[in-house]
Formats: sequence, C-alpha cells, structure tokens
Amino acid sequence: MKADAMTTVQPLEIDFAGPWAPHRLRIYAGTGLFVGIMFVLLTIAVSLHVIPPTFTVDVVANLVFGIPVMLLPFVILWDAPGEQRTRVGKAAELTLFYIPFTAGSQIGYELMFLIGHPLGLWAPTDDPGWKWLWWQYGLADTRYVSGNPWVFALEIVGVCTGATVFVMWTRLIRSDLPIESRIRCLWVAFAGIAVLMSSTAVYFLSEVGAGFDDIGQGAFGFWFKFIGENVPFIVLPPLVLYAIYLQIDYLTRRAGVGDGGHPGATL
Repeated sequence: MKADAMTTVQPLEIDFAGPWAPHRLRIYAGTGLFVGIMFVLLTIAVSLHVIPPTFTVDVVANLVFGIPVMLLPFVILWDAPGEQRTRVGKAAELTLFYIPFTAGSQIGYELMFLIGHPLGLWAPTDDPGWKWLWWQYGLADTRYVSGNPWVFALEIVGVCTGATVFVMWTRLIRSDLPIESRIRCLWVAFAGIAVLMSSTAVYFLSEVGAGFDDIGQGAFGFWFKFIGENVPFIVLPPLVLYAIYLQIDYLTRRAGVGDGGHPGATL
C-alpha cells in the first residue's frame, strides 16, 4: 500500500485562463509593448519630419520590430525550470497567445487600410506623415493602395473576424468562465481562425496568380515583408486549430462526467 501511494501520479491542474509561466507572459507583454512603442515613435518622428520616410528607414524599422514578432511564437516552447505542462495546457497557451496576435494585426493594420480607401488616404505620396506605418507596407504590396478588390474584400473579412475572435479572447482569459461557456467561445474562435486562415490563403494565392506583379521594393519587399512578416500567419493557424480541438475535446469530456460548472480542470 505504501509503495502504491508513493507511485500514484496526481493529475496536473490546467489553468485554461492563464496557462503561461511568468517569464513567458513577461516576454509576450514586453514584446507587444516594445513593438507598440516603436510604431508610435516612428509614426511621430516621420510625421514631424524628424526621420525621413526613406527606404533605409523602412528596412531598419522593419528589421527592428519585425524580427521580434516573427520569433515571439517560439517563446511558447520555453519551459520554466521544473515546469510540467500537458499537451492540453500547451494548447491553451498557444490559443490565448495567437488570438490577440492575429486580432491585433487585423484590427490594427487591415482596419486602417479599410477606412482609408473611401477617404482617399492611400493616394501616391512621398510624404506619408502619420500614415507611414501603413504606407510603407503598401510599397511592398501595392494591392493595399491601388483599390484591389480582392484585398478590399479580405480587409472586411479580416477586420470583422479579428474583432470577433478578440471578443472571445476577452472571455477565455476569465478564470471564472464556466466550462460550457469556454467550449462555446472556443468553437467561435475555431471558426474565426479557420476563416482567417482561408483569407491568408486567398491573399497569397491571388498574388501567385498575378505573377507577383503587385509586389514592390525588390527582394526586401518580397522576402521580408510579403513572405517573412506573414510567416506566423501561415504556419500557426493550423496548429491553433488543432490546439482548440484538443481543448474542446478535453473540456467536453470533463463536462460529460459532471464537471461542467467548474471553471478549472485537471489532467
């Protein structure tokens, strides 16, 4: 009996609302804060003509805030000393990381392009002012500033879907969210991520069909901006969909055995 007691494996608690270790959360928040500050400072500097909107500034700025964003998803793999994580726990962290990651892109980037079209903000110019952040990407993918109907449609879908999944995220980070409600939010998030993944496929394949005629700024515009900065949105969505499936499957089983009213769960 003593030996059995010593070898009994206790179930691991899964915090679906906050599955990250403190060091990973600090990196997520720190990177987001750094990129946000860089965006604001560069926008102000270009608007006040402190920094000219040259190609050199474009390259340096994109390297400074682009590389951290591209590398950030790898932080999920960094365990704390002695940390024990289950597959479902990792799935929860990937989901809660990626939703604001992609929603921020859709709402922060696509929304501005969408608003700018009817207002005529994207006319050709050498002095973008406060529009620099969006203008510089339009130099690499000219579809954004040329009234391309494919991109216009994708902007509408992206903004609406991004806002929807972000609302789901604000619920999923609640520690008191009942299991049934969490399952419903995960289903909505699953549908939203699937839509965004499909939109990304259309975004790239439509340009493949055009022979990449709309891509500017040479090799930098193609490899770093068009491909590199979009790699997370190409690679991560299928993984996130599987991560959401794992959570829904696990939580549905827990709800089925009578734990449906409890926000926490064990594995």
